[in-house]
Amino acid sequence: MKPAMKSQLVIRPEAPNNKSISLPLKKFSSFFFNIQGPVPFLYWPLYFVLLSLVFSLFPSVVCSAATQCCHNEARSATDRLRNSSPPARLKEEYGNILATFDEADVLSMQNKSGEAENLYRLVLLKSSIFNEKFHPLDTSSMGIRQPASPSDHSGDMNRKKSATNVPPANTGSSKETPQPAPPVMQDGGSENFAAGKEEWAVDVVEEESPISSALMVGKEFVYIVKKHESLRMIGAKLGVGWLTIARENDLDPRKPLETGRVLVINTRRIIPKTLQNGILINIPDRTLYLFKGNRLEMAVPVALGMPTNLDHGDWRTPTGHFRILSKMKNPTWHVPPSIQSEMKQNNRKVVTVVLPSDGNPLGKYALKTSLSGILIHSTIHPESIYNFASHGCIRVNPNNMEEIFPEIPVHTKGEIVYQPVKLAFSDNGRVFIEVHGDIYKRYKRLDDVAKGLIIKNRAEQKVDWDKVQALLRKKSGVPEDVTLDGP
Repeated sequence: MKPAMKSQLVIRPEAPNNKSISLPLKKFSSFFFNIQGPVPFLYWPLYFVLLSLVFSLFPSVVCSAATQCCHNEARSATDRLRNSSPPARLKEEYGNILATFDEADVLSMQNKSGEAENLYRLVLLKSSIFNEKFHPLDTSSMGIRQPASPSDHSGDMNRKKSATNVPPANTGSSKETPQPAPPVMQDGGSENFAAGKEEWAVDVVEEESPISSALMVGKEFVYIVKKHESLRMIGAKLGVGWLTIARENDLDPRKPLETGRVLVINTRRIIPKTLQNGILINIPDRTLYLFKGNRLEMAVPVALGMPTNLDHGDWRTPTGHFRILSKMKNPTWHVPPSIQSEMKQNNRKVVTVVLPSDGNPLGKYALKTSLSGILIHSTIHPESIYNFASHGCIRVNPNNMEEIFPEIPVHTKGEIVYQPVKLAFSDNGRVFIEVHGDIYKRYKRLDDVAKGLIIKNRAEQKVDWDKVQALLRKKSGVPEDVTLDGP
């Protein structure tokens, strides 16, 4: 989910301006050392006075430079804050940071460098804390930061019903995507689809109903439909089932979306398990989770293998542990025999090798895994993301691939799991369950899977079993509160 899945406020110290220090030293050294011949005894007191004066001024010059450095860092941090759109719950804290910076500027103009420097440092600290609260893809033990109030589902429903009354907001871009590299590749796609970053940018108007949980990421927010966008495109971009979007917003999925239409989108998901470092991919929720230093770094939607087992190959994505063997930029696609057979059966021209190009199904970047024939790669078919549409490989939106590619070194360990039902507790003890379809038909009954998970987590007396059954029928793919309320 730098949540996606990763757009964080990064404060980089700027080099101090040394001109204020070097200028007086240059002038003094020029005067003191350019005197030719021996210094008359008569002028010695004058030199002692000058030396005393220079060394008394030196600490204040250094202090001023340090204050200026802090000012530059704080200015950079507040500029980033001003360019963001904080949710209502953080508006007061946001205003407090900007007020502290203004107060520091006043003290600096009054030559109170020490006090100003302390306030600039306070601004940096507050900005860092604000940033942790503002970005949801980071939490307690793992560095996944989540908002801190429980969900109010009656409020959720009211917001969904009145969402169309929300005025359109200015469009903006969320952080988009990463990059990869040439051995044997095994994936292809259907129709070509070229989409730029602007078209696939995410507009978040306001976060809704924040939930605080160490094992839940994502959020609920309002999204503005852009020109020519469809439910499938929005679902692929945000990692949400397009039928779920239609159902939650009372839309007819057969009708085109109106430009400017306001939708309520829920991208929350439960982390299947935690890793200290590495890649975790859960097939049913079509999500790649990247962990670093016991923290969830990113969570991005992916496309996975088709569920059908055809005559020319089994294209279901396998489960199991793996390692990243190599990283490839502008990869060459060596078409596997199974896909050549499919091409022949569909009366398409059979190709064996596709060189790096705009038409290469692997896109610009790929990560070769130790699983036979399985790659994690970008794609020229971003509309296929969050679907079961590949020939076994893990497709990533090109923008997201640009982000994760530099973050994954060779030899990174990973695991692919199959968990259609997931459970998590919120910080205030509420029970949430997330249900996806059993796309590969691994289980006879998801009811038994859910029951076993609830018992394993000792939540039998905490859940409303009617809510659980309703959720198992709906298979919404988002965490929903199934806590037993009342006596």
